[in-house]
Amino acid sequence: MQKPLGLTLLELLVLLAILGLLLALGVGQLRSDRTAVNQAAQTLAAQVTRARLEAIRQNEFAGLAFSNAGSGSYRVFLDTNHNGQYDPGEPTLQAVLFGQGDWAQVRLQSPAEAFFVFDSRGIPISSQALTITLANRAGTYTRTVQISSQGRANIP
Repeated sequence: MQKPLGLTLLELLVLLAILGLLLALGVGQLRSDRTAVNQAAQTLAAQVTRARLEAIRQNEFAGLAFSNAGSGSYRVFLDTNHNGQYDPGEPTLQAVLFGQGDWAQVRLQSPAEAFFVFDSRGIPISSQALTITLANRAGTYTRTVQISSQGRANIP
């Protein structure tokens, strides 16, 4: 006697269970908070390049200032007094606040407070590298942006 072609009810249920498990695992990779953290990291890396180019273009010190107050923030600024940090009253070219708007699901995990400044030739004034860590609100997913001592941003 020949076995009928097709799937039995039990085989079909097992197949559906396996597909459901694979779908559940895959959805975690597509969550919007992960996407927001990735986009925020890419935007931050681009802002490092912007600060360098603004320093050269405006023949002025320019840099980024990081703060983890609230969900964290950073600003691209012109360092008009050349002291290597942001002071109130210095021109802000762009300010990014995490925890609201487009970056509502993102927070600055570290550093607590830091500055990375370029001189008017586009050369970093400090020889220290800087690592910035961004995370989702739950803290279950992080991305780092590494700024080398030469002022190049990299997302490993």
